[in-house]
Amino acid sequence: MNTTEKFTRRSLLARGGLAGAAAITGAPALLSQRNPNDRIGVAAVGVGTRGIYLLEQFQRCPNIEIRVICDLYDGNLRRAEKACTNKKAVITKEWEKAVSSPDVDAVFIATPDFWHAPMTIRAAQNKKHVYVEKALCRTLEEAKGIRKAVKDNKVTLQLGHHQNSDAFFVKAREIYRTGQLGKVALARTYIDRTSPWPEWQFYTAYHIQEPPKDATAQTIDWNRFIANASKRPFDVERFFRWRCWWEYGTGIAGDLMSHQWDGVNMIMELGIPESAITQGSLYFWKQDREVPDQWHVLLDYPKKETAVTFACTFNSRHHGTNTYFFGRDATLEVHDQFCRLYGAEWKPEYGEKLRAAQKAAVAAGRERSEAVVAPDYAMKRGEIEVSSHMRDFIDCLRSGQTPRCGIDRAWEEAVTVVMSVESFFKERKVKWDPVKEVIV
Repeated sequence: MNTTEKFTRRSLLARGGLAGAAAITGAPALLSQRNPNDRIGVAAVGVGTRGIYLLEQFQRCPNIEIRVICDLYDGNLRRAEKACTNKKAVITKEWEKAVSSPDVDAVFIATPDFWHAPMTIRAAQNKKHVYVEKALCRTLEEAKGIRKAVKDNKVTLQLGHHQNSDAFFVKAREIYRTGQLGKVALARTYIDRTSPWPEWQFYTAYHIQEPPKDATAQTIDWNRFIANASKRPFDVERFFRWRCWWEYGTGIAGDLMSHQWDGVNMIMELGIPESAITQGSLYFWKQDREVPDQWHVLLDYPKKETAVTFACTFNSRHHGTNTYFFGRDATLEVHDQFCRLYGAEWKPEYGEKLRAAQKAAVAAGRERSEAVVAPDYAMKRGEIEVSSHMRDFIDCLRSGQTPRCGIDRAWEEAVTVVMSVESFFKERKVKWDPVKEVIV
């Protein structure tokens, strides 16, 4: 008996089989109507590098039980089965069964992006609530399909932009809403990163740079992987490093820009940009990929008299990652390690602070140019407590409230990502028509 047959047989024996893919039985759409102490059954679809983390995080939520584990690679399934506290969980490679099981109330999806839309739509049609990793999807039509399925079936969706549940970003939003920044004409975001190896070269964990020796056509269901893409012979690199090819994802736009932009949208509530223009290219890491290793975007909001920029390179990490809000009266910078507020440099009081810092630098034997003006405010870790992104999702299933990155915010993210990619391929500025809901 091969591993795939073993998993399928064990799955059926564990619970007497799962409902067919076409069944629309599912869980009730409003868990808030049930006893809050009732246990919520979760299906884990995709338990690779990100998915195994989500599985562990979901298990930290109260009254949660992972009841179905789905992946296409035997190694991922074995690892997830070992990590799962429910030793009766069904193990399967068939996602259709995972999202239709009557034992499941909610599904988390951590698969390659090109599978997000089919899985999310089917789950919603089966009345399952959905936690789906970013980016939401690859195309505008997919985004429209997801939005319709979620709203028509009255289920809850949480998009996996964890900055919404990061205390530093929550504090940044609080500061922004006080108005003390004054008029904010620009939000600047960037992610500069690199390693001795190319970005996106990891297998089952971010620190592993070689594919597992047992990752073969016998242990990976390749036909299922490409069922929603071009047909081609088994390719272990495409299976694990799917972000490097356009047919499986949206490159830097969906992986990194979506994070930074969503953080800005969370804080400023800007919505879909009126226009986008993108420059991207393969400048350094050129082998075994077709998506750019640099991505530079301008998202414009002329009616709101502000803009958002994103810049990314994969050949240096000198500046790392940051998000700035440039206000007339103050500047706010936020990261998952800090939240800082600086007074406007054009005001006289800043000049006084700078001269004092320069004097202190010289007294310490340093150059005047090394002087650093301390922020007016720097948040201390633990200053505020925020529940995890997964816990927020689960809490909303019980309360009926909207999660921090629900379907409306997910829709805005999807359109923004697609606009950036469209601009890149058309080599021009693109605009959003909010009436017809098309990119022109």
